[in-house]
Amino acid sequence: MSDTTQGVQVRSGSQALRAGIELLSSMRFAISLLTVICIASVIGTVLKQHEPAVNYVNQFGPFWAELFAAIQLNAVYSAWWFLLILAFLVVSTSLCIARNTPKILVDLKVYKENIREQSLRSFHHKAEGSLAEPAEAAARRIGSTLASGGWKVKLQQRDSAKGAGPGWMVAAKAGAANKIGYIAAHSAIVLICLGGLFDGDLIVRAQMLLGGKTPYAGSGLISEVKPEHRLSERNPTFRGNLVVAEGTQSGTAILSQSDGVLLQDLPFAIELKKFIVEHYSTGMPKLFASEVIIHDKATGEKTPARIEVNHPASYKGIEIYQSSFDDGGSHLKLRAVPMTAGAKAFDIEGTVGGS
Repeated sequence: MSDTTQGVQVRSGSQALRAGIELLSSMRFAISLLTVICIASVIGTVLKQHEPAVNYVNQFGPFWAELFAAIQLNAVYSAWWFLLILAFLVVSTSLCIARNTPKILVDLKVYKENIREQSLRSFHHKAEGSLAEPAEAAARRIGSTLASGGWKVKLQQRDSAKGAGPGWMVAAKAGAANKIGYIAAHSAIVLICLGGLFDGDLIVRAQMLLGGKTPYAGSGLISEVKPEHRLSERNPTFRGNLVVAEGTQSGTAILSQSDGVLLQDLPFAIELKKFIVEHYSTGMPKLFASEVIIHDKATGEKTPARIEVNHPASYKGIEIYQSSFDDGGSHLKLRAVPMTAGAKAFDIEGTVGGS
């Protein structure tokens, strides 16, 4: 099988359409897209994603913070250009598979024993010699030797020149099944890219574009947010944050957008019963875990679970990860000393996270 970097050659249609299909289905185009995705992934790994805007300003300065926000380097994996490149890569690689798979499948079955003698002589790598034994005996001996070495052999009897007796063609091949690796590798790229599309805000953006959903930029109680800012419980894929203080429960995730937030209603509520944190001698956290109870909104069933970093809980197809923790209710007693002359000091009591 001969493999090239060229794409599908379309015989009909406009010149621009044919050139576009040829480019889109070419291997060089797919490799270029894969290179861009790799570079973007490196940026997304090095640069912290979905941080508050003030963090980028403090770390890189106003100019770079604005540039990151403009080209969405602070949210690479959900950026429109990253999703568009993934979509093009899926199409391009799929066309490469469709173009080469029939050739590979045919090559698995064909021994090419019907090649003519003149064609064999035109090969660059060739050798000729004379054998003393009869043609059939030589063919069977050569075939047996190749078969013992792991080759698949096919013998073909041919009509030879007049008076020379029948001729024999020995066709052998090995490693043809290795070409299945081409299909497997390219199919894996398509599968990974599809996973990236579905995990990269594509479905959420589609609902915003086609379903009339808009980000919410106001403040107030979650229960008072209007339906156009909420996503259905049947939403097949999303990535959001759920903040739960110890002793409370929540059933609405927050999906951060560039101009606000979307609220994702969950089919369950998570109650945080106990938060566990352990520290190293340096004061750095060694372990933090959450003992939770998952309340099913439909049945009222209560399911206890423990969530740790890299050890999520799973419920109804939704993976619940623990990413960070904050002080969620320490009781404080403060003494405020006014800066103005003659003013008296006063005491303040409250809990972290309260008013």
